[in-house]
Amino acid sequence: MPRPKEFNPDEAIEKAMQVFWHKGYEATSMEDLLTAMDLNRGSLYDTFGDKRTLFLKVMDRYCTTFVGPKFSLLDQAGPALPTLRRFMGDMIDSGLADPQRRGCLIANTVMELSPHEKEIASALRQVLQLVEDTFFNVLARAKQQGELKDDKDPRALARFLATMMQGTIVMIKAGASADVVKQTAETALSIVE
Repeated sequence: MPRPKEFNPDEAIEKAMQVFWHKGYEATSMEDLLTAMDLNRGSLYDTFGDKRTLFLKVMDRYCTTFVGPKFSLLDQAGPALPTLRRFMGDMIDSGLADPQRRGCLIANTVMELSPHEKEIASALRQVLQLVEDTFFNVLARAKQQGELKDDKDPRALARFLATMMQGTIVMIKAGASADVVKQTAETALSIVE
């Protein structure tokens, strides 16, 4: 009979996520993970697999705990464009408030791993498509409610916002000032409105 785990796997994944988010995939060593997760090598491998498998689980957790809840705000009933504006403001404020300016784990990983990690790149493309689709849904609702001009294409605007948001996150990570970041978002929103 297997011995019961003497640690909480969810807490361990959370700790691993913080390490990967801070250091990136390549710079994170197994020793970094073992120390942060407070596990021995056998427990880590038995529960989470190798570093790559653990990272995929971390990405899943990040999408579930960070991306999903934030984007669910766009599903709120009522006027769509003010909701979109609040969402963008909250995302920017959250990024600027992070003292480490870690950026977005998805954007960081796309830049670091997509060129040579096809499975991870595929998973990230799915997440980015979900981001675009979420923007599309709120913009389609805005058009349906008469908030978006007839000549505006919700799909093209959704792609634009998804791209702008990732670029803005990179700017925040690179140390751009709050004024520059907020001005960029305002310009993007003016195109939508």
